[in-house]
Amino acid sequence: MNMESKNEATLLDIRFHGRGGQGAVSAAALLALAAFDDGFEAQAFPRFGSERRGAPLEAYVRISNTAIRAHNQVYTPDAVVIQDASLLRSEPLLRGLKSGGLIVLNSEQPPDGFSEEGDGFRWLCLPASLIGERHLGRPLPNTVLLGALASATGWVSLSALEQAVTSHLERKGEEMVKANIAALREGYQFVAQEEEVAS
Repeated sequence: MNMESKNEATLLDIRFHGRGGQGAVSAAALLALAAFDDGFEAQAFPRFGSERRGAPLEAYVRISNTAIRAHNQVYTPDAVVIQDASLLRSEPLLRGLKSGGLIVLNSEQPPDGFSEEGDGFRWLCLPASLIGERHLGRPLPNTVLLGALASATGWVSLSALEQAVTSHLERKGEEMVKANIAALREGYQFVAQEEEVAS
């Protein structure tokens, strides 16, 4: 789905899956901020299970070129961002994903038993934790995966994401902002290079 045409009503639903401490809630907030900066309506909110570090959690984003009336969980996403591939073994992460929907997975390849061709979804796999560790000193995948999502879909611009990271993290210092923007850009470029090779 393309967000560039504002002439017709468009609503995008994105669901993030991660574990406490991986930054899934922050990623959702950053995506919504970037969409807002790009001129769209946006909302982001989390759903926690048990509130402890490492526990599975979900976060939701809606992006629209008209007013957003829904405030419930995202049940039929256009894209699913999975920050921890191990969750695929225990959680129904792909439930409700629309036909042709995008899966952005923090992994070098799709997990065993998942087919890129046979399931009707578009898989995008990248080693986001490794990239995050290189830039941030910790294996945080969230900004890397945001860059990949933006590059693969065009739903938000890289510049808007960079602005969102800057405003969201500026209280943590310039080095933290620079490191996250570098991680974001590498995720974005990873996808751009993959698509260049494929074409």
